[in-house]
Amino acid sequence: MKHMTTFFRGWALITIALCIASPALGQDLLDLLNEGVVEETRPVEATFKDTRIVNVQSNETPAQGVMHFVIAHRFGTLNSGIYELWGLDNAQMRMALDYGLNDRLAVGVARNTYQKTYEVNVKARVLQQTSGPEAFPVSVTWYSVAMANGLRPSEGMTMPFSHRLSYVHQVVLARKMTEKWSLALVPSFVHRNVVATPDEVHDVWTAGVGTRWKVAPRVSLNGEYHHYLSKQFDDSFSPSLSLGVDLETGGHVFQLHVTNARGMFERSFLAEPAGKWATGDVYFGFNLSRVFTVRD
Repeated sequence: MKHMTTFFRGWALITIALCIASPALGQDLLDLLNEGVVEETRPVEATFKDTRIVNVQSNETPAQGVMHFVIAHRFGTLNSGIYELWGLDNAQMRMALDYGLNDRLAVGVARNTYQKTYEVNVKARVLQQTSGPEAFPVSVTWYSVAMANGLRPSEGMTMPFSHRLSYVHQVVLARKMTEKWSLALVPSFVHRNVVATPDEVHDVWTAGVGTRWKVAPRVSLNGEYHHYLSKQFDDSFSPSLSLGVDLETGGHVFQLHVTNARGMFERSFLAEPAGKWATGDVYFGFNLSRVFTVRD
C-alpha cells in the first residue's frame, strides 16, 4: 500500500510539472516554426468591383490579355411622369471595349448615342496598394480620354474636326480601407476645344470622391460626387452626384444607378451635368460588363 501511494504521488508531481512547462514548451515550438515563415508583401485586390465606380473611373484595370466589354444605358429624367414612363421611353446607350496590354496598362474605345460621341482612352496603374512588411497605402491610376462629337452640323454650317474634340485627364487615388469599405479621390481636368455659349469655359477642374460599401459577398453600394474648383462656370450645370448598386452575377457585373448626368462619358458627366437632384431631374441607368480572356 505504501508503494502504491508513492507511485501516485510521483505521477501527480510529473503531471503538475508538465502543466507548468507546457505553455512555455508550446511557445518555444511555435517560435521555432515561425522562424521559417516570411510574411510577403501582397497587392490589395478588388478595391472596386469594376473599372468604374458609377460614372467615374475606379483604380481597376483589365488584366493582361483580358477584354472588358461594357454596355450601358441611361434613360430620361425620373420627373418626366407616367407619359414617358418616368424616363424609360428615352434611352441612350454606350458601348465600350477595353483591353489589358499588361496588368498595368489598358487601352479602350467607346461609342455613345448621346451626341453620337466617340472615345479613345488609355488607363495606367501607376502604383498599387499593398499589404505586408513593405505595405503601400494607396493605389494610383492615371486615365486620359479623347472624345469627338459626331453630330451632323446644322444645314449651311461647317464644323472643323478640331471643334468636335474634348479631352479629360484624371488621377484616381484609391484605398481599400477595410474588407467592406473602399474610398477614392479623383481630381479631373476637362478641356473643350469649343463651348456652346460665352458663359461656359474651355477648361474645367473638378475634385471628385467615390466610395464603395460591400453589403454582401456579391453586392455593394456605390456613390460619387464631383465638385467644381472654380466659380467661372455656367450656373445651369450642377455638380455631378451619382448613387448606385453593384451586383456581381458570375462573369458579369451589373451596376444600377441614379445620376444627374445625361451623358455617360467624362466631358458630359464632369463638365455638363444639367440635372438637379432637388427637382427630381435625375436619370436612371445601368451598366453591364463582361470580361473575356483573349490571351493568357
